[in-house]
Amino acid sequence: MHVINQNKREIFDRGTRFMHWLTFGLMLAVFILAFSIDLAASRSSHMAILQAHRLTGLTIWLVTLFRLAWRQNVSYPDWPSDMAKAIQVLAKATEYSLYAILLLQPILGLLQTNAHGDRVSLWFFGTLPALIGEDRAFAHQLLTVHEVVGFSLLGVIALHVSAALFHHFIRRDDILVRMLPSAAVMRRASERPRKAATTATVDPATAIASESTN
Repeated sequence: MHVINQNKREIFDRGTRFMHWLTFGLMLAVFILAFSIDLAASRSSHMAILQAHRLTGLTIWLVTLFRLAWRQNVSYPDWPSDMAKAIQVLAKATEYSLYAILLLQPILGLLQTNAHGDRVSLWFFGTLPALIGEDRAFAHQLLTVHEVVGFSLLGVIALHVSAALFHHFIRRDDILVRMLPSAAVMRRASERPRKAATTATVDPATAIASESTN
């Protein structure tokens, strides 16, 4: 998390929020596709689901790379002032663990595909070149690692979601609200009562000066 230098940002910027929820949607899709591969009723549907899974994984990889580059040029909200340093370190470790796995997992899948003797098709854009040659034994090992990393990813996601819910319902801070798609609207709505109250409060010195003028 970064502290901004001028006006302190209280929510994540629109681009960060968009990429966060885009990644969430893509990850949901990639896991649904992964668990659906072995349920395919035919060889053609099996290959279609597998191909969609591969493409979704590569899309996540690209979005994650762009997101890491994006965050170097934007300001993030500061941590809540009463948040323990140890919790901040844990949150940061979870965040970067997610980034690392999201970058590693698609590469493992691509290597496993190549080792199995296949290539990843990009639909109308042709196929990606093979990074390694065919090796069925190695492909089996890569598949095992790919699956272990996938379940590890689910565990880190569960930790991330649990932390967000803990902040929202137990600590009752705005960590979760900052990342919601409607965060800007909610922030403006919460500011209106404060502005109205400020406008309605009359400074005593101003009131005395006004009365003396009259």
